[in-house]
Amino acid sequence: MHRYTPSAVSTVLTYLREYVTKLESTLQQAERVGNAKEAERFRKILVELNEYEHDTLYPLATQQVTIDLDDGVKANYPKFGAALKKIPGLEAPSD
Repeated sequence: MHRYTPSAVSTVLTYLREYVTKLESTLQQAERVGNAKEAERFRKILVELNEYEHDTLYPLATQQVTIDLDDGVKANYPKFGAALKKIPGLEAPSD
């Protein structure tokens, strides 16, 4: 958390998009050689990644979430919602 900046989620989004591009290329290659099983596996992965980008990562990147290290993990972690794995005990603090 000490290295986090509000643009960090955008950086992750860029890496995700690059990865998706590579997977799409691999999918096309599997389709060209007629490997239907492998092609279907890549299609499922791409659908999941595109949904994650659309529903979770992109909206978070546009928010440019800021954190205050003095607030601690219990206050900052929930700000990232579904983008991070749920950890018991780190629910959003009630005001």
